[in-house]
Amino acid sequence: MLNIGLTGGIGSGKSTVAQWFIKQGVPVLDADKTVHRLLQSDQTTVLKLIEEFGADILDENGQIDRSSLGKLVFREEDARKRLERIVHPRVVQSMNEERDALRDTGVKICVWDVPLLYEAGFEKFVDEVWVVWIPRNLQISRVLARDKLSLSEVEARISSQGSLDEKRQRADVIIDNSGSESQTIGQLEDVWQKLLLRQKD
Repeated sequence: MLNIGLTGGIGSGKSTVAQWFIKQGVPVLDADKTVHRLLQSDQTTVLKLIEEFGADILDENGQIDRSSLGKLVFREEDARKRLERIVHPRVVQSMNEERDALRDTGVKICVWDVPLLYEAGFEKFVDEVWVVWIPRNLQISRVLARDKLSLSEVEARISSQGSLDEKRQRADVIIDNSGSESQTIGQLEDVWQKLLLRQKD
């Protein structure tokens, strides 16, 4: 089974690439969705987070308020590291279980969609890494246009992730998403066909 790691940064267009894989019939293991599920339904994780950060991270229904938690961890590096120590091991466990289940059904290729792939050490679970890259100024402008965040909040979120330029240097495959969507799709189709030919050899 070939495991492809897909990563990028906020606003880079990684989700567009993940959707392209899904349209090709390739299963995508989504780290963000895994985290969301854990925060909603994994009581062990929820209780550890409340113990670590207090009841202020809960909404009026007693659920983890992802917005409040996000503002806290993107503002304070120490808080982000404490969050990662609690959540990342459970995400790794869950995604490995998903991968194993897919492999048992005969799936030959799957994608690990992980924003913090390098930062969290997920590269050791995949065979190659695809990085979706855009220049930083475009990254900032795209996030400002998409999200209800101030410039300082956007810059803090970008800084909390590894540099896209550094990720680009470590990547096996680089998808330049600074142009049009059709240009990005063209790159994906080209790389994908080469990968399929390589798989046949």
